[in-house]
Amino acid sequence: MFSELRRYVNYRVRYTFDSICEVIYSMIFITGIIIIFNSDKPINLLYFFIYYSITNVILLANEELEFEIRTNQYTNIKTTRRTPMMIYIARSTTYFIWSTLIFLISIILSHLFFNGKFFMPSLHLVDLILMSILNYAVFFVLYTMAIKLTERFKRVSVLLNLFNTIMLFYSGLVFPAPFVSYADVLDMFLSKK
Repeated sequence: MFSELRRYVNYRVRYTFDSICEVIYSMIFITGIIIIFNSDKPINLLYFFIYYSITNVILLANEELEFEIRTNQYTNIKTTRRTPMMIYIARSTTYFIWSTLIFLISIILSHLFFNGKFFMPSLHLVDLILMSILNYAVFFVLYTMAIKLTERFKRVSVLLNLFNTIMLFYSGLVFPAPFVSYADVLDMFLSKK
């Protein structure tokens, strides 16, 4: 795990300009969502984090896998003892840490200027465990599908950006949806404990 984290940091350093632009983009995106959100009902920070982490980790994995396919590094990955899927599952932890850091920095900066626009729900330990298990299962299925689609079609970033947009507007995690959404399922799941 530590070697994957070091490898990813080196990758980010090697492409410093791209990394800086990604951080700036993410910070503008997160603070922008907080700014445009209706202040009468503040944004649920936990649900926003779930949306951001799931979609961002999938997009980061896809970006790196497409790069490795284009540069023929993927051929070398396929010859290792571990399968490419196992390598990318291990890398998901690193992507999650990177996404969490960006999210936390953005929220801290947002809190300075837009206090009261978001709230953090209080969860008991059991709620937190249930929420983690459910979201990890959903993430794992979506992540595996994204990796398999990328391996098969070599370039699926447009499809994943479409998925990101659908999650943003219709999952209920960020904006309320007029129908039963993923956020409603999470609420129901937590209320039945």
